[in-house]
Amino acid sequence: MVVKRNKKKKNVFRSTLFWDVKDVDLKKNANFVIARVLDYGDEKDIAKLRAIYADRKIVAVVKQCRGLMPITAKYWAAYFKIPLKEIKCLKKCYQKMRLMQ
Repeated sequence: MVVKRNKKKKNVFRSTLFWDVKDVDLKKNANFVIARVLDYGDEKDIAKLRAIYADRKIVAVVKQCRGLMPITAKYWAAYFKIPLKEIKCLKKCYQKMRLMQ
């Protein structure tokens, strides 16, 4: 993973992406940052995300993050050519739990 000089999210991504948290460390909270930007970011945010993190790290988050929106996971699965069966948030038990909440 590559995290450049600015370790805090301040001034890196739009503040509206992280409306519910005070401080986010780009290195310590990498999975959270990646998932949030993939779910709610625009093209500029995605470009910044890909400049900060290696594609292999983004792919790992798409595969492992249970809280990722299914539509987001499917989009990035197609983009990175990830088989859908490898994505945890698309497994039926997680989709049912998400609907129940």
